[in-house]
Amino acid sequence: MDMSKYLKMYISESQEHLQKMDNLLLELEKGGAEKAVIDSLFREAHSLKGMSASMGYDDLAKISHRMEDFLDGYRKGEGTPDRAAADLLFEGVDLLRKGVENVAAGSPPGVSAPPFVEKLSAYRSTPAAAPQEPVAPGAPASAPAPLELPAGVGAPVPPDLEEAARFAAELDLPLLRVEIEFAADTPMPAARAYTTLKRLAGMAELFRAMPNLEEIKQGRFGGRIEGVVASAGDPEALAARLKGLPDVQRVTVRPFPLPAATPASSAAAPQAGPTPAPLPLPGGAPAGVAPAPSAIPVPPASAPRVASLLRVDTRLLDNLIDLVGEMITAKGGLVEYVQKIPDRSLGEMVGRIESLIMNLHEQAMKIRMMPIEVIGDRFHRTIRDLARKQGKEIEFQIVGKEIELDRAILEALPDPLMHILRNSVDHGIEPPGEREQAGKPRVGSVRLEAFREKEGVVIRISDDGRGIDPARIRAAALKRGLLRPEHAERMTPDELVMLATAPGVSTAEAVTDVSGRGVGMDVVRATLEAMRGHLLIESEVGRGTKVILKLPLTLAVTPVMMVRTGPEHYAIPVTQIQQSAQFSAAEIRRNGDEEIWLRGEEMIPLVHLRTALQVPDGQGRRDTHMAVLSGIRGRRVAVVVDEILGYRDAVAKPLGPALKGLRGLAGVTLLPSGEAVFILDLNSLFG
Repeated sequence: MDMSKYLKMYISESQEHLQKMDNLLLELEKGGAEKAVIDSLFREAHSLKGMSASMGYDDLAKISHRMEDFLDGYRKGEGTPDRAAADLLFEGVDLLRKGVENVAAGSPPGVSAPPFVEKLSAYRSTPAAAPQEPVAPGAPASAPAPLELPAGVGAPVPPDLEEAARFAAELDLPLLRVEIEFAADTPMPAARAYTTLKRLAGMAELFRAMPNLEEIKQGRFGGRIEGVVASAGDPEALAARLKGLPDVQRVTVRPFPLPAATPASSAAAPQAGPTPAPLPLPGGAPAGVAPAPSAIPVPPASAPRVASLLRVDTRLLDNLIDLVGEMITAKGGLVEYVQKIPDRSLGEMVGRIESLIMNLHEQAMKIRMMPIEVIGDRFHRTIRDLARKQGKEIEFQIVGKEIELDRAILEALPDPLMHILRNSVDHGIEPPGEREQAGKPRVGSVRLEAFREKEGVVIRISDDGRGIDPARIRAAALKRGLLRPEHAERMTPDELVMLATAPGVSTAEAVTDVSGRGVGMDVVRATLEAMRGHLLIESEVGRGTKVILKLPLTLAVTPVMMVRTGPEHYAIPVTQIQQSAQFSAAEIRRNGDEEIWLRGEEMIPLVHLRTALQVPDGQGRRDTHMAVLSGIRGRRVAVVVDEILGYRDAVAKPLGPALKGLRGLAGVTLLPSGEAVFILDLNSLFG
């Protein structure tokens, strides 16, 4: 069977299971060794085992299977997992993640199960087991009793089969009883039974086997294996695959009859006295016995199961957004045209079309939006590992996981956020002893917070560590030749702190595998500017640092302010605008080669859009000026334009190869008239 068509689903679902395991292990490590956490970890490992085996990734299936066995001991009350156990499980998750990442890259998993399996075995070298009667010398090992099936509703249901029933019902899979008999002349029968049972576990979800693997290794095998499995495949096909295995003489696969008993009924308190005789039912069947069903009961036809989620290729969603964007552009042209025609009915009809298109756009954007939680959960593990490696104690919090962003933005954020968080751990948070000497709590705090602001989203990463020393930043920038001494003396502390985003600026005393090479924050800044966002840093020595990322909600349709400079029109994203203003030439002062606008007691630097874009000035000296106020590199700046034309929704298009990478240009949009207008990025244009 060709399984390649399921590869994308396998990769996606495996990544979800691994992320859940990371989160559960972090909870376990913090002292949350409740049975519910261990049960959840067991189920995640169980799911990964089945998925990997189905895809033919044997080593990944073995790793997850051994993790499942390892956790099963704790589920049965055989001790409590300690820090070393959590480390082993984290190692298993990392191995599985590496294998899945290799598969996603088009390669084989490339991981080996035996070394990890040996580590687990060494850790639990003496697993708890029920005492067994010693076997007399020379006597053959007795085979286990055959698998007993529940006879009816009144029969007790073993706990492992209750779990099997729940699992099968959730996935709408039938439970099957499998019987395998081996040829009488099978060489090394126990070894053959062991490998056959392993193969069965790879073909279906195996819940019970008599004998099981441990019993077979002890020699308790009598020529026959019975098991209970759940499988979506055809029972006859499963039987044929098993029959094709070496030394298998006969295979029987049939539905496993399981009573439809509820947990409440099975947990009823024992009654005193004799049990009354059951009342007869129509047809002569006693009330206490029901015919065994042929499979797990399924919901009636009147209550069909409805899927609440649907996996869709993201390229289809991108195409949908592009088409909706073109409709918005066409709608704008239609509205402008109809305004020139004095026809009330036509105007109402176009207004209705406009409303429908905007509703369609809103719904399409909701499909494209994803919560920050999708990428946020992975950072807990990163902080934990870095803190352990550096001997630091850190509490990490994420606030605002539910805040949603465009998928394209969210997919570009993990690396920038990882850079910032690693800096917080490596540069910011002090070792416990140093913190206590400074009068701080022994445990440092790193916090990632997301919230809505105007037409965008703000992500703020803060720590209560050392902070950034502006004097050290100044010295590093001067050493690198990034500043002239006279300019450095005029810079404010906030402006100096923002120099940490310049390439090559680092205050680290030593280069480590985490940081110190002067790269990272410049990459963060470049990534944000490519997404029409911008970066701010606020820091206080000895108190901590805040790194603030301001992002648009989406890259597909962007609210912009249209401005004119000379004969040309430009669009500025609303997320980069604080306000617009008009002022007179008399309010302008000069400070060396810099123009300053005196706005009350505030001195705001002036920059001219026509100068930055080299647009000819055909109007000469003016008595009044229009400006857009924006926060650029941590300072408030007034960008002077000739005219402010108003706001509109712009369908952003990427720049062509010839223009890509030009400073100050973030994209292009088309006006209803067909005119192409550049979308500006003020941070890179004037930064």
